[in-house]
Amino acid sequence: MITISASVGRLGVNRPDDVSKVQDLLHRAGMNPGPVDHIAGPRTIAAINGYQQHILRAPDGRVDANGLTLHRLNAAITRAAPPRSPSRIQPSQVQQAPAPSRVAALAPSSKAMRTDWTGDSEAWPQDKKLASLDPVFRRQIEPILSQLRTEGFKPKIIFAWRSVAKQLVLHRQGRTKVLFSFHNAQTPQGIPNALAVDVVDERWGWNEPNCHVFFKALGRIGKMHGLVWGGDWTSFRDWAHLQGRQNSALRQVKRESGL
Repeated sequence: MITISASVGRLGVNRPDDVSKVQDLLHRAGMNPGPVDHIAGPRTIAAINGYQQHILRAPDGRVDANGLTLHRLNAAITRAAPPRSPSRIQPSQVQQAPAPSRVAALAPSSKAMRTDWTGDSEAWPQDKKLASLDPVFRRQIEPILSQLRTEGFKPKIIFAWRSVAKQLVLHRQGRTKVLFSFHNAQTPQGIPNALAVDVVDERWGWNEPNCHVFFKALGRIGKMHGLVWGGDWTSFRDWAHLQGRQNSALRQVKRESGL
């Protein structure tokens, strides 16, 4: 049985040795994560997500230590050919993965495909904004909103996912400093997969009184859940903003989004 020390994939710890183990397991399960290169890039994450389409209701693109995905990948070893050392896997062998599996690795869930993601995302209802988030990130945001309500606030998501076109409009208006943001993250098929939200108290919006009591609570609770809070930034205080990755990961997220 192959074990890993920490999570691999989207929002994972992604230690190189763990990544290579997961890549090898994916190959033996008939998926195509690309070469065993110790890097949890977009092909590896897509392969994890594709494998999870068959075993999870909500694929999250991540293999957790002692999680169901790792258990199922290990179970697949007994049905596959004798294991190969990752170092002996050749690029030609990687290209021979069955075509249906390669398609599954990149396919979004049927529910996401059926959702109409057109129109102004700022005007979408709250449940649709939540649905536009990366699944792992959504599971972090939901308890944050619940805790804010427990503390007497009325949180409202203003932005979850938004298109690059909408991002450019906001940039021209001076409401954002970047041309691509974690709000714009999507799957390679163009399905919203945002890694950021802007949350305000519906009573006050961005013009919150009382020295930003709500926004400080948002930042405090968000950071307890391991998220990045825009209120900590010195160059541009984005009080309502929470995101699931560090700013240094923005280019990688853009590549993963196929943009």
